[in-house]
Order: sequence, then structure tokens, then C-alpha cells
Amino acid sequence: MRNRKGQNKNIDRYFSGPIYRIFSGLSGIFLIVVGIVVLFIGVVAPILKLIFGVIIILLGAESAWAAIHAKQSWLAKLGPFF
Repeated sequence: MRNRKGQNKNIDRYFSGPIYRIFSGLSGIFLIVVGIVVLFIGVVAPILKLIFGVIIILLGAESAWAAIHAKQSWLAKLGPFF
């Protein structure tokens, strides 16, 4: 990657490391399972189960997909906001 002065700079991205990718993939799979549980065993109104279950499943699937492809997941990008 080039900085403003045009010099090459090797940036080691933390989300491309093997430990981070394994942890991110496992947490993504965990979120997928939690989303499925919310969809089928949730104790709130059916529309809320559907909305929150789908959101949790999507975040988990994207986290697992990002781990496979060594990309930064949406959850990692949202982390500073929480």
C-alpha cells in the first residue's frame, strides 16, 4: 500500500491473521446457531422473532464469510460504536 508521499508501506492487517480468522469464523457460526434458536424458540412476538433472528443469522454468516476470505467483518466495523 502506498502512503501520501508515494512510498510503499507494508501494512499488516489484524483481521488477516490465522487466530483472528479462526475466532471470527467460530463466532460467526455461533451467531448463526443463536439466530436459528431465536427464530424457532424465541418467546416474543413472531414478527420480532423473525426480524431479530434474521439479523443475527445475517451478521453471523457475514462474519464467517469474512473469516474465510480474510476480510474485516461488519461486526468488527461496528465494534467502535458500542
